[in-house]
Amino acid sequence: MADAVQLVEDNSLQATGAGFEVKIRLLWYRSLPLSCIDHIQLSLDGQAIDPGFILFGINGHQYMLEQLADLVEEYWFIQDSAILSVKQAGVVVKGQSYTIGVDVAMRFPYIPIGPGKFLTNIYKYSATQVAN
Repeated sequence: MADAVQLVEDNSLQATGAGFEVKIRLLWYRSLPLSCIDHIQLSLDGQAIDPGFILFGINGHQYMLEQLADLVEEYWFIQDSAILSVKQAGVVVKGQSYTIGVDVAMRFPYIPIGPGKFLTNIYKYSATQVAN
């Protein structure tokens, strides 16, 4: 039996020259436009990462989190990982263990729950990984 898909992909923490990256997965049964992402919060060892340092990478593009609300034609496909890239050099060291926390709020525009309101799921996940 296949393993369940998790929000934070196993063994995905990577130290980079500019900072670090971690892969996340869409936990829904159908693909969604990036404009459906209401919120992303990333933490490392319990310390919140400033959203201004985070880029959301998908389909060969990278976007600042504040840009996602306008991206109605850029889709996050269910089979694809998104890459959260953090531009803070030296925060993650290869071979060291870190606890990654990710909170993602996704709005589903085809499930109305009231006038002008749509179902929103909030996913919270943390995992301890060794940086590659």
